[in-house]
Amino acid sequence: MSTALAATGGRVRSAPRIARLGADHVLASCALMLLSVATAVGMCRVFADWAFLRPMVLVVLAVHTASLAMRALRVPVLLAIPVAALVVVEVVALAFYRDTTTLLVPTGDTIELLRIDLRLVWQQFPTAVAPVPSEGSYLVAATLALGVVAVLADAFAFRAYGRAEATVPGGVLFVFTAALGTDRDRVAVSALWLGVAITTIALLRALHAGSDGSWLGRRGRAMGAALPAALAGAVAAAVAAAVIAPSLPGAGAEALLDTRQRDGNLTEVVNPMVDTRSRLVNRSNTEMFTVSSSVGRYWRLSGLAEFDGSAWKLPDRVLEDTDGALNETGESSVLVTQRIEISRMGGKLLPTAFKPVAISQGATAWLPDSDTIVLGRERFREGDVFNVVSDVGVPDAATLRTATASSPPSGEFLALPADFPDEVVELARAVTAGSTTPYDAARALQDWFHQNFEYDQTVQQGHDEDAMLAFLRIGRGYCEQFSATFAAMARSIGLPARVAVGFTKGELQADGLYHVYGRHAHAWPEVWFDGHGWVAFEPTPGRGIPGSEGLTGLPESQDGTLATPGTGEASDEPAATTTTLSAPIPITEPGVGEAPTPTSAPALAPVGPGGGDGSSGGGPTTTTWVVLGLLALGAWMVAMPHAVRRFTRRGRTPSERVIDAWHGTVGALVLAGAPAPSSATPLEWAGRVERELAVDHRSLSELARFVTRAVYSPSGVGEPAALRAGVLHTQLDQASREITPWHLRLLARIDPRLVRQRLVGDRGRSR
Repeated sequence: MSTALAATGGRVRSAPRIARLGADHVLASCALMLLSVATAVGMCRVFADWAFLRPMVLVVLAVHTASLAMRALRVPVLLAIPVAALVVVEVVALAFYRDTTTLLVPTGDTIELLRIDLRLVWQQFPTAVAPVPSEGSYLVAATLALGVVAVLADAFAFRAYGRAEATVPGGVLFVFTAALGTDRDRVAVSALWLGVAITTIALLRALHAGSDGSWLGRRGRAMGAALPAALAGAVAAAVAAAVIAPSLPGAGAEALLDTRQRDGNLTEVVNPMVDTRSRLVNRSNTEMFTVSSSVGRYWRLSGLAEFDGSAWKLPDRVLEDTDGALNETGESSVLVTQRIEISRMGGKLLPTAFKPVAISQGATAWLPDSDTIVLGRERFREGDVFNVVSDVGVPDAATLRTATASSPPSGEFLALPADFPDEVVELARAVTAGSTTPYDAARALQDWFHQNFEYDQTVQQGHDEDAMLAFLRIGRGYCEQFSATFAAMARSIGLPARVAVGFTKGELQADGLYHVYGRHAHAWPEVWFDGHGWVAFEPTPGRGIPGSEGLTGLPESQDGTLATPGTGEASDEPAATTTTLSAPIPITEPGVGEAPTPTSAPALAPVGPGGGDGSSGGGPTTTTWVVLGLLALGAWMVAMPHAVRRFTRRGRTPSERVIDAWHGTVGALVLAGAPAPSSATPLEWAGRVERELAVDHRSLSELARFVTRAVYSPSGVGEPAALRAGVLHTQLDQASREITPWHLRLLARIDPRLVRQRLVGDRGRSR
């Protein structure tokens, strides 16, 4: 002892105080963890697919495991809650922004990207339509919210000794997402959440019963009594929710608050860009209008010229009368007459083939800078009919290669916000570096999107700068992002551009009419060429402009699939080829590499929720499975020994307790390398162990004498001997651990049979 004191400078170092958390405490913690997981599962009603679940389960496991460890270490609540919050931030950083961390520690860039994503969700939430994408900003915000819920639930349950109160944070988030979500698995997830919540409340009541005399009885027996009743009640409640609730009166009625913008003639926003995804998702099978025309074209509503960094908008101009010519015709004009009959489109912007020349109906107005025909009254009515003449002539590629693009009608078609991201400007320059004419630059941009991006309606909506960066980072989007990003990149390199909003040509049916549905809603960019005016391009994969095949190099194409109403899920989405080139352009976002070589077009490598590992959001990555496996293993190693001790039956009389202590010591020493006792007496085996293992032979011999008396003495042993045997067992078990090989020590934390062997030996017992 004096040597040890000298080695430490005469100071005695005390080990950290570790609380003994029984199996009941661990079991209640696991139940609360499952409740947080059930809350995450409930978010399937607001996300497009199940890819969202991976980062949410990670943050739940991390928070609850860290909280359990801090309770075991007796960390005070004023420190434990901030530490748990830091765990949430750390997991979010590693799940979404790993490339911005330094030694896995979040940096200023990490916090800035997190701020951008949260700001994007805040801006778009009022117009968001479920389902939202299972990656990107909405997933970041939801994962962060679930982490906060897990921290609060754990604090209520184990710091404030709450029961039902512990389910309140998760319940609030569950109800909130259910109110905004679709009907996807509504009954199943509700039953799951309710069943887990009831079980959690019952187990927390049992856990806290020892301090307040709960009806469940003494703490030592409360958990065993509560668990069967809790499970039975949870199963009964879940079955009732799944079977009875859907049959109750009013269960299938319309929602009191409908947030999904289903009916186009009830609510129509002023900016048509905002309503594009609502048509694609919620009114995909609703007929908007029909067109009688000799040719099919993109039916254009308007051209958005103003971009302020947050939205593309209609210009603020005085409307003109539609009497007379709307656009001038030339020698190469191709005039087409359309008869347009409104079904359920709503709004007041008339869809026509570009570019409109004349309209026969009055009560309409004209916005020249955007080539938009506006209804004079409040909105369209079903059955309204309009006759429009349009010039659908399109210049060929050879003609446009000789054209300049330096004199647009207004400077606003080149305007960008002062804080427009430099990364996007550099990317546009790199993509068009080999172009010698404005047309070649526009085609280079268009073709780059087709080669390196996917069409995906489930990604996050929006076309502001934050959404643009997110779109370039993940490499997937729908027409809104493709057209807005193309137009902004075109302006950044000096090409006058705007965003056109409308519909693809629709379905030509047996009645000779083009029937245009909500799923045909579309947006595309237009570029100005001197002497030719506005020319449409098509950067969206899987789409092609009718009549412009020679100009764009793309065959005519549109989405002709039927989607499930209210979900936007199509059974046969057009295939889109995605090619991620090996030399992406530098951009200060996660998952982006070095500058491209001059011989290859640059691309931004799509990055999924896993961070910079190049994985897509469609399924768990190897890293994710490894992390999940390690967390599950850690939880098992913490909980399993407590559970084995809790449920291992031990002797009650002093003699039986001495026998248990002996057999447990034998099991521990055999694991450390001692020979099996075979037929040797306790004292004989103790002498054999003394010669082979470096353990305290006096303690082992003393325990051997106690067990000999307990077995062979008619009167057995008394309470003092049983207490002493317990102390000797503890000392010898600790000594055996120190000489046990490390791999066997690790195995003893995993295999419950070895835990029981150290307690009462490997013999069977029946009492």
